[in-house]
Amino acid sequence: MKKSELIFNIISIPVDALMLLLAGIVSFYSREHFTQFVGPIVYQLNIQQFFGVINKIVPALVIIFAMLGLYNLRGTRKFLQEFGKIVIGESLGLLLVILLFFFNQQLFPSRFIILATWGFGIVFVLAGRILLRQIQKYLFYKNIGLHKLVIINGNQKHRNAQVIERVYKNKGYGYVVTEELEFDDQIIPKLEGLFASNLIDEVLQSNPVLSDESNLKLVQFARNKGLNFSFVPNLFEVQRNAIEMSNLQGIPVIALKNTPLDGWGQVAKRVLDVLAASFCLILTSPLFLIIAIAIKIDSKGKIIYSALRGGRGEDFQFYKFRTMYSHLSVGQGYGGDAAEKMRQELWKQNDRGGAEGPFLKIKDDPRVTPVGRFLRKTKLDELPQFWNVLTGSMSMVGPRAHVLDEVDRYRDRYRRMFSIKPGIFGMSQISQVSWPDLPFEEEISLNIYYIENWSLWLDITVLVKSFYLLVFGSKSKEDY
Repeated sequence: MKKSELIFNIISIPVDALMLLLAGIVSFYSREHFTQFVGPIVYQLNIQQFFGVINKIVPALVIIFAMLGLYNLRGTRKFLQEFGKIVIGESLGLLLVILLFFFNQQLFPSRFIILATWGFGIVFVLAGRILLRQIQKYLFYKNIGLHKLVIINGNQKHRNAQVIERVYKNKGYGYVVTEELEFDDQIIPKLEGLFASNLIDEVLQSNPVLSDESNLKLVQFARNKGLNFSFVPNLFEVQRNAIEMSNLQGIPVIALKNTPLDGWGQVAKRVLDVLAASFCLILTSPLFLIIAIAIKIDSKGKIIYSALRGGRGEDFQFYKFRTMYSHLSVGQGYGGDAAEKMRQELWKQNDRGGAEGPFLKIKDDPRVTPVGRFLRKTKLDELPQFWNVLTGSMSMVGPRAHVLDEVDRYRDRYRRMFSIKPGIFGMSQISQVSWPDLPFEEEISLNIYYIENWSLWLDITVLVKSFYLLVFGSKSKEDY
């Protein structure tokens, strides 16, 4: 535990209390000044009486926050996890006030103040924590409070390490990678040397195929030195939260469930898809006309590009705004043989695995129009896919949909990817925002992880993070 983390967690307690108190005060005065919206004041509550009540509720809420793990002495918590816990904590506090109001109606005579304090409390507490997080990140970039991380790659540098290094080398996560070691017979003496030189706080083993015996050596070293140890799990370790236990004539049997999406999970996901897609279509509808005019002015041809994509069980008609010149686009009703010939030539320049790669990615693709480049950069070309979601051929979250001749290259090998609907957003799509050259094997791993570990909360997390990255995230410098 870094001293700076301990300080920030201690500071977060009075900051939370102050934000809750501020939320109460804003709600109290809002009630007085918005009588035209919420009705006249029937029972007058003065500020001294109000403070007497709020001073009892704020400590109770801070205790609830503590029980939910919001002061778990880890300064680099994930935003969405923290947000969810704040909402839960505030809601439990609201329930507590409602119970108190049931026994003493003079305690808090205004329902508006109760509800407004709940809403303002979420906003203000979150704002306070975001401010603390930004201060902490600033200190991270000044090399204050960073965790010294050693990455173990296995007998040879494993592909997972590439992803991990990109993440942990960003100081905003609170880490500095002090060493990257290959696992061999001398790994423990090397780690001992780093520990003696005060160059190690945590050990991360990034090879999921490393043997249990090798992992055990690393775990024992970390425990003996009081260090944190983490590792990238293999397929069966990932699926341990998706198992069913049964007893067959006295013999215990463990069954790996296909996916949490079976049964009610599929129903819940579909409900989320319909609600989210409908909302997004309504919200972005003004953009459709603007984009359509821009495409028409920029080049001749159809506004909407339509083609078959590989889906769950069967292929489906896929829609997006046209970003290529019509005579250079492949598919029925577009460029025909000439466009297909050019596409085959471009395979030789493929930036994602060359001519034998699983799908085509070309930097500065000559087929893309000027408006198309902007649409691709901003992802606005994908807006029509909300219609695919609404009609049921796609989902809001899932593996990326690829064209048929690309799918034919890997469908048999990765048929697991086609057990669910493709999605507009997804874990691999998020990764490609900051890493356009994400290896295909990594994309597959992220998609399989999503299938095996799906939850409604995971979908919501992916959607919130995707929209955040689209609006506030730094755009890739690569031109795909």
